[in-house]
Amino acid sequence: MKTKLLLLLASFLWTGIAWGQSQQVNGKVLSSIDNEPIIGASVVVKGSSKGTITDLDGTFQIMVDADATLVISYIGYVKQEIPLNGKTSLSVILKEDTEMLDDVIVIGYGSMKKSDLSGSVASVDRESFMKKNPINVAQGLQGAAAGVIVTGTSGKPGAVPTVRVRGVATINGTADPLYVVDGVQVGTDVSYLNPSDIESMEVLKDASATAIYGSAGANGVIMITTKQGSKGRTQLDISANWGIQQAANSLDVLDADGFSQALRIARSADGGTPSGKIFNAEYDGRRKSIDWQDEMSRIALTQQYNISASGGNENTQSLISVSYLDQDGVVVNSNYERITARANVTHKIKDFITMGGDVNYVHERSYGTDGMSVSTSGLTSTNLRYAAALVPTMDYIDDATGAYVSPNIVNPDGTFGTYPQGAAGSQEHINKDNVYALQQQIGSYTRVNRVRANAYLDIKLFKGLSFRTIGSYSHYARDYGEYGIPHVRYNQVNGEWKELRGVGNTEDRDVFILNPAESTNMSLESYFTYHWNNDNHDLTLMAGNTVSKGFGSHTYVRAYDFPTDNIRDISLTNDQTSRWADGGLDLETRAISYYGRATYNLKGRYIFTATVRYDGSSNFGTGKRWDTFPSAAVAWRISEEAFLKNNPVITNLKLRAGWGQTGNSGGPTNLAILQLSTTPTYLFNTPGGASGTYTVGNGMAATNAIDSDLHWETNEQFNVGIDLGLFKGLNITMDYFVRTAKDLLIERSLRPSSGYTSVYTNYGKIRNNGFEFTVDYKKNVNRDFSFGVTLTGSTLKNKIVKMGADMTGQGETVGTDMGWENSSICREGYAVGSYYGYVVDGIFTNRSDIDALNAQAQANGYDAYQYTGTDVGDYKYRDLNGDGHIDASDMTILGNGFPKLNYGLNLSAQYKNFDFSIYFYGVLGSDILSYSAMTLSTMYNSDGAINNILKDRFANAWSEANPHGTETRLTYMDPNWNRRVSSAWVKSGDFLKINNLQIGYNVPEKILRHAKIDAARVYFSIQNLCTISGYNKYGDPEVGSTENLLYNGLDVGRYPYPRIYTLGLNVKF
Repeated sequence: MKTKLLLLLASFLWTGIAWGQSQQVNGKVLSSIDNEPIIGASVVVKGSSKGTITDLDGTFQIMVDADATLVISYIGYVKQEIPLNGKTSLSVILKEDTEMLDDVIVIGYGSMKKSDLSGSVASVDRESFMKKNPINVAQGLQGAAAGVIVTGTSGKPGAVPTVRVRGVATINGTADPLYVVDGVQVGTDVSYLNPSDIESMEVLKDASATAIYGSAGANGVIMITTKQGSKGRTQLDISANWGIQQAANSLDVLDADGFSQALRIARSADGGTPSGKIFNAEYDGRRKSIDWQDEMSRIALTQQYNISASGGNENTQSLISVSYLDQDGVVVNSNYERITARANVTHKIKDFITMGGDVNYVHERSYGTDGMSVSTSGLTSTNLRYAAALVPTMDYIDDATGAYVSPNIVNPDGTFGTYPQGAAGSQEHINKDNVYALQQQIGSYTRVNRVRANAYLDIKLFKGLSFRTIGSYSHYARDYGEYGIPHVRYNQVNGEWKELRGVGNTEDRDVFILNPAESTNMSLESYFTYHWNNDNHDLTLMAGNTVSKGFGSHTYVRAYDFPTDNIRDISLTNDQTSRWADGGLDLETRAISYYGRATYNLKGRYIFTATVRYDGSSNFGTGKRWDTFPSAAVAWRISEEAFLKNNPVITNLKLRAGWGQTGNSGGPTNLAILQLSTTPTYLFNTPGGASGTYTVGNGMAATNAIDSDLHWETNEQFNVGIDLGLFKGLNITMDYFVRTAKDLLIERSLRPSSGYTSVYTNYGKIRNNGFEFTVDYKKNVNRDFSFGVTLTGSTLKNKIVKMGADMTGQGETVGTDMGWENSSICREGYAVGSYYGYVVDGIFTNRSDIDALNAQAQANGYDAYQYTGTDVGDYKYRDLNGDGHIDASDMTILGNGFPKLNYGLNLSAQYKNFDFSIYFYGVLGSDILSYSAMTLSTMYNSDGAINNILKDRFANAWSEANPHGTETRLTYMDPNWNRRVSSAWVKSGDFLKINNLQIGYNVPEKILRHAKIDAARVYFSIQNLCTISGYNKYGDPEVGSTENLLYNGLDVGRYPYPRIYTLGLNVKF
């Protein structure tokens, strides 16, 4: 089916109509430095993707329209635009240029030259972006712009990294940046966008640049311009890549015999023995060991195809593109599939009127498991840490026969074996069932369909004044389901097959959960732009307004007992009593904004910009819905002053400063709405009845308190920066920023006498400050060889300046182990979501120390210093309040998940027709609160089962035979609660990754000419090649924030990140 679809799309796009009269143009491109030919220079038809590159002699041939304009460029040289006007032979000399100051940068509601920018705006190099082979936009952004922190959240197919621009400045709202695609605000998610459709990207970072988008741009703005249609004959671009994936790392845990030995030691420490006979020493060397990480993972394939066709005449240009992505997961039974289709058209009605539009359709489908609610055993088998912690054998001794049973993961007939729940010693299995079987029989799927369309009209009213209006519509429909079938297993006992049903604490029946959701958003933006200039003055004014409206809904239903295991339709259950709805939601939001900007450039040296935005939101009550957000910026191009102009050392120097405010309307959309519920019941004395008798009366009651003064959060930002060019090759950009969020929208506790538990109000202040830098150097050594180096980096300090009472993190599922459900905190003077727990003061190595501390604690009225069961080999916790006893009052801040430094390094080189690039990404000064480290170091599990542990942990455990052990003693009952949240589980998150390596070859034009191919490139790349980190033994150190902003850097285990080997091909016709 997939092959047929691709063939159909390809045949459709091959059918094009050529506009205009074509001719062959021959040319040669030379360097102004040494008058030598430039190899690999790009020759592209302006406004299109059609082009070629120069060969070993610097020559090129291309078929184009007689009136076309050629754009000729090469790294480190000033690009030239050459109108042909019928010419068929060209000789072009490119001048060296390392500043790229004339590049046009897209900003909010307009564009300007890079040299005229006064705010902090970073351009993303498209070539470097695409060489990362990104599946989504966020992947390509990692390390591409200083101040933009992109962190992976999971290796699951289709997973989207988190993107943060200059830190986190809210608690209840979103910290994701706004994406603007072709001038239309599309929200905080563009995971559906095909990266191959992108022409350019800019990141607006400081408030002077983002304030034009008001509250929507409070967390930064990422401007995306997609490819558009072009004049001339139909041009066809085809790209394809095929990849092989494997899990990038695995955890080194004990095998079956090592686990059995550790279990015997742990049980002995508690005065007992393993209840499962299989773990006795007599069976050492006989057990069948299972590497669950290996069983649950696989070599997986991925493939991606992109086809686009563009063309047009003088008045009308259009483009059509389609893409198909199919990525299997490295965990069995997981997959992501995406189909995109896009069409745009631009038509000049009159010389002063242009209209156009764009339509996008995206279909996404994914399936797999990732923590399913349909299994009471809490299946999270796509989690690397969970798979590593599974007991490494299913062998057991049958109670009835005394037979040694070694179940198969998969039986010869395709059924599954298991470790039976009812067998003696089964409580010592965290597995409780064959997790490979669960992965096949329990899962989830998500199907998403998106449609996005926009249309615009541009009118040039008179000289200098233009008007644009653009309307957009988007619809999102998601079908999400979870499913499970009865768990039937078969083990061979004494040569006979034995059936086991309902194993693993699961229900012996079908279950299906459905959670569909829909949303529709519409917006209309209209603005005027006026531009005037003369020799010394350049003025641009812009003013407009935006109106938007959104609707959203979702439902949640559950059903059991279907006629067969393969039916997943809520209406087809065996009877109506086995299905019911668990909830739903409908909501509507509206926003209106007015905005304006003025930019003034004096003599090309002094630049002034001012913006203002007036935002309205339905999130707030009457009188508080509107607020004004201003900004201003200045820049001084010192290098254009007479005393520095044409300086051979300092080729560019510009100072920038900016200030601005943006708003944040928070996360929940019902903050100012009084909500009623029929849940409460009211009891009254029954008239005439005996004393103490009641009747029940139902009524409506308010469930939330409302703060009538609730208003916008305010983000205020100050930025100073410098752009510096040196020696015609080295470019440096540096910025220092302070970003302060005040009047935070937070939920504060109320006195019980109020009748409510809490209320949303404005209180608190968060400050982010940091330094950003980009260092870029490009050099053409000779006609055969050139290279480039780009280093980006940013520091960040996040601090809560004002909070009042502490706010502990809630809602992130990390298990029920002591304290882990409240392991983060917001406290004045510390970072948002700081880790909160006990400080480890070493390991007790002799009993006398414990007895002395206990005696002192008992003298103060306590039972013990820590616990009465504390023994040598246990952690000693620091008594911070000095009362001689360890309790919650000794908990403190342990660290946070904000790295002190993020950096990226991109190295590229080109030798003749070969090109090479390697991309590094890393962080320094990062902490990880590692639930994974705790569970892989502690044999006791929260539900009474036992985990497997790391080999390193076993080898370094304290014991009388190993008195210098750096890890705590092995114990099952853990009477000291060594697993509690403490500094023992806060690990360094520093790492350096070789994120991508690629080698490419541009096929010579003389070879392609006979096949009528304009250009072709083949490449081989490796993604996620290597990670250097001390954290590797616990998992991947790239731990992204969760949806809960208070749990940044918490590692609860992740779907393993894949290493991908890719072979790709790009062809232009």
